Amino acid sequence: MRVLHFVTGGFSGATKVAVDLIAAHNQIEANESLLVLRCKKTTTTEKLEELERKKINYQVITGITHLATIYQLKKLCDQWQPDILVTHGFPEHLLGRHAGLLAKVPHLIQVEHNSKERYTPWKLYQTRKLSKSTDRVIAVSEGVAKVLSKQGLKAPIQTIPNGIDTTLFGGSNLLPINKRPQDLIMIGRYAKSKDHVTLIKALDQLKQKGIRPNLTLVGSGRKRYKKEVHELVRRYELQNQVDFIEYSSEVDKLLLQHKVFVMSSRFEGLNLAVLEAMASGCVVVGSRAVGVEELIEDSEDGFLFPIGDAVELASIIDTILSAPLAYQKLAVAARKKSLSHYDKKQVTQAYYKLFQNLLTNS
Repeated sequence: MRVLHFVTGGFSGATKVAVDLIAAHNQIEANESLLVLRCKKTTTTEKLEELERKKINYQVITGITHLATIYQLKKLCDQWQPDILVTHGFPEHLLGRHAGLLAKVPHLIQVEHNSKERYTPWKLYQTRKLSKSTDRVIAVSEGVAKVLSKQGLKAPIQTIPNGIDTTLFGGSNLLPINKRPQDLIMIGRYAKSKDHVTLIKALDQLKQKGIRPNLTLVGSGRKRYKKEVHELVRRYELQNQVDFIEYSSEVDKLLLQHKVFVMSSRFEGLNLAVLEAMASGCVVVGSRAVGVEELIEDSEDGFLFPIGDAVELASIIDTILSAPLAYQKLAVAARKKSLSHYDKKQVTQAYYKLFQNLLTNS
């Protein structure tokens, strides 16, 4: 079985999922995988070296124009002859399937990683037309599946939730919430969809009440939005409370040091950082966004707040930090959920079963 995964070279969540699938499937005899990345500004040498350390077979193709991307991917498919082409995310699933059809790849799969994308009428027409030649459309959450069901696609839609490597997060001797030295953490790229602004505004709300928790922000992303977040921190004079970390290879250790994880997104596909925080024993606070809300049962294994509501977010943070040990049971329940329902082994097995079924029934 030869499977080619085509995804952005921006090393987003979609890229991470593709890499995890390849790493797992490479352990299976008679299975061969190739990762193809559409080159982005964030396709750095450091990130490519990480793929090499993981022994991922990869190629980087141009991202200068869509036509050039399709041409290079088509040429690569002609050379490599995959049985299945898995196209991850937007607009890669459009470009990838165009190339796959030109190269006459036997089976095409679209994986949708987000609940909100910039579908113009022309691009929506393309995805509907391409769905007629697509074997399966995979949604990474039930929320994403609901969005896809409204697009008028002809291919069957199947939900396979994303997962995490639960062996990397948490452990057997987790510190209880009240013993953790740091207060708040958010992990996510700088983009308006992540809505760091609401979290910073919540921090200001707390400051006005004389409450000054520390906050760690981990991530890179759009320079303009990152600048906006930094300027907001300065405007509210929160510099002494906020620690900016551009990139960390030790996210697992950072999570173990923090009491509360916040995800303030306006929309997601299925947020892996939330799952990592749950597995790490943090109290998780998330917005009621698609891809976040379905992971958290409010007041049972975490807390939910209305999208963009800094006042409510501040109130929840205040409640937790005023008596953290009282919410230990929520952290325990969240960890149990992540381990039992969102282990990436289940995800890779579901994909492999789908691949086998496609080849068996063709």
